[in-house]
Parts: sequence; structure tokens; C-alpha cells
Amino acid sequence: MNRYLLVLATIVLASCGLSSRPQISAKDSTGIMGGTNVAENSAMASGIVGIYDLENNAICTGSLIADNYVLTAAHCVWGIKPGKIRLIFGVDMDNLMNAREQDIVQTYTRGVSDYKVHSSYIPDTQEDKETDWGDIALIKFRGTLPPGYKPVEMLQDDSILKRGLTVTVAGYGVSEVETEPIDPRKVKNLEEALEYGEVMCDDDLKNCLKVDMSGDGLLRETKAPIAGVQETEVRLDESKGHGTCAGDSGGPAYVEQNGKMYLFGVTSRGSALCDNTGVYTNAVYYKDWITKTMPKMR
Repeated sequence: MNRYLLVLATIVLASCGLSSRPQISAKDSTGIMGGTNVAENSAMASGIVGIYDLENNAICTGSLIADNYVLTAAHCVWGIKPGKIRLIFGVDMDNLMNAREQDIVQTYTRGVSDYKVHSSYIPDTQEDKETDWGDIALIKFRGTLPPGYKPVEMLQDDSILKRGLTVTVAGYGVSEVETEPIDPRKVKNLEEALEYGEVMCDDDLKNCLKVDMSGDGLLRETKAPIAGVQETEVRLDESKGHGTCAGDSGGPAYVEQNGKMYLFGVTSRGSALCDNTGVYTNAVYYKDWITKTMPKMR
């Protein structure tokens, strides 16, 4: 697989910047998720799915919420034909996508028959909005569940989500970001480099960083505290090096209640270098939409 295209595409899809040209920090290297690999046979692994965009060679993450349904972010599927999306069931996406044994491919990958994006998600206007992106989507896939997989349970009452509460997030995204100060005058095709996330600059284009993101494709988990709760979105404080990044989009945020993990959030977007704020769609708010939408899908 062309890792270069994979990384660039996930940067674009993950909407990592809360502003398109963020203020630049002086960090040279950042361990983004700051967490651990998810064990192959663990309860967490059994409810998380990799989403592979064949058209753009990009990855996202999703949560299995019913036998043939995956919950993810709207921006992970927007504008892509269902036939160009593959679901990967396993903790190592690269290993499964490159597997030569057809029995393994057939067992742990699934084709997509349909997807539905929430009506409030409008890409052309989203980046002008601070909140309420409606960044949520449902995917329906063909076939039975692979061995060991089962749907996760969703949180029914989001009143327990409070500032300071530590929650768990997971995904297949980037685990390391390396940056290097550069002279923007020496960057060939600067606008293109900015668009694809290879270079990040402040608003006046005087201070720029070359950005290299790596480590995506493996399922990892970490914890971070809630920084704020809105009706449709939850924000996490990821300034301590624990959080999500490119490729984690669409993945789950869990809260523990009575010793059990419940899905409440869908990874939406965050700070440009994945080291400050993470924004998660509040799936509990959209539970009625989820329930009514599933029967309508092909």
C-alpha cells in the first residue's frame, strides 16, 4: 500500500484543524494518542471496525452498533460510492488489506451496500461553524459478522457526561507527529502542501512547519478528560498527548458506567497537530435518527 497517499488522505478527511491555518507551536515531535495497542481478542476490539476508502486510499474508524450496521463520521463517507468502501475487521488494517490468502480476506472484510449521512452535515458550510456539524453517518454492510465480533452498547442517557470526566477513545489513526520549521518561500507549491497537510502555517504565512504523520493502521486506545459538553458535541482536552488524530475519524468514544463501557461519541475533528482539543459528535443526541434510519437502508 502507498503509505504516502494513505497518510495524506487521512489528514484531509479527519478535519484535524479547528482553523485551516492554526497558530504554530514549537514542538518537534508529539506522541499523539499516547495510549496502547488494542489486544486482538479484547472486548474493545470486537466492536471497532476499520473503514477503507478505495477511491482516495484513506482510512477511518467506525463502531459496530448492530449486526450489519456501523456508526461513523459523515466526512468519512461523504461523496464516496458505497462500492468503493471496504470494512476491515481486525486490529491491524494494513495486514488484512494486504493479505494474499483469500479465505482471510473473505472472513475479515465486508463490502458496503449503503450509507446514510445526517441531513445537517453540509461540507461546504461546516468549517465556518464552531459547533453542531452533524458529523455522523450510518453504514450498512453485506454478510454475517466475522468470528469474535459483536455490536457495542450505546449510552442511553448523556447526563453523566460532565467536564473533567475521563473517557476512552480508540481508532486506527496516526500515533506520531513530527514537525520541522521551514521557510515557506522555499516550499514548492505551498498552497498544495497546505491543502494536503504536508505544511502548516500561521495566518500570515510567516511561520511554517513541515509535518510528517505516521503510525496509522493499528487499532489503539487511550484516555482523555472531557473539556466541555454541548448538546450535539463533546470536547476532550487532549493537550497532555492523549487523544485522536488523522485516521481515527468516526471512531468511538466510550464512558464507563457500573464497570461497563458504553459508546457515546463519534470522533469528528480536532486541533491541527492533534495535541490540543478533540471534538466528538454526541451519538446519544442522534439516537432517534439512528433508530429511524437503519430500517430505510438497502
